[in-house]
Amino acid sequence: MTTLILVRHGETEANVRQVWQGSLDAPLTARGQEQVQATAQYMAELDAQYPIDAFYVSPLARAQSTASAIAQNIHLNPTIEHDLREFDLGDWEGRSFLDLKEKENLWERWRVEPSFTPPNGESPYSFNRRAVAIFEHLAILHPEKTVLVVTHGGLICNLLATWFGTGPGDWMRWEPHNCAISIVQVEAGQRQAVVVNSIVHLPAQAIIQNDNSIYATEVSEQAEK
Repeated sequence: MTTLILVRHGETEANVRQVWQGSLDAPLTARGQEQVQATAQYMAELDAQYPIDAFYVSPLARAQSTASAIAQNIHLNPTIEHDLREFDLGDWEGRSFLDLKEKENLWERWRVEPSFTPPNGESPYSFNRRAVAIFEHLAILHPEKTVLVVTHGGLICNLLATWFGTGPGDWMRWEPHNCAISIVQVEAGQRQAVVVNSIVHLPAQAIIQNDNSIYATEVSEQAEK
């Protein structure tokens, strides 16, 4: 059985502004740095329960800064894996979620046509294939081992929606809080979610109490239909 421990990076300034970062980067906020430190401390405890054999990280700075703090506590350096990068929106990156919703009708467009690709970017269809494929690859590469992965919300929610939800279109319900931790076990093609998007390790002041993001709004609107 392979155990995958999935960690989202700490909060960035772009997260606060509700801007699509994708392959771009933004510095961690003070709250993001606090989330990272709390996660790094908790990972040392988790390493005792699930001894970590391999450690992978996205090439993007926000994930690498999160992984760097964890590495100091578990005494294992991460390997950069290019396919762990966030959903690439191409020429539309750096725009706010609200702008993309109002001017491009992006979420509705994707709901109708998951293969729609923004200029020089990825479609939900191609991104989901990449996200699921890299986690499947890591599970096969490390049989009977525990693999820690520090990556992005898009990859984590796509994987969880595909493996445990109703499919890729269900991804918004699985969007993780910054520095949330999920633990998934894989064996003989079967998957079990042990922990999903847990933030029990975060101090109260590091948790976003009221989620007014476009994702939360979209999920709420869908629930009312």
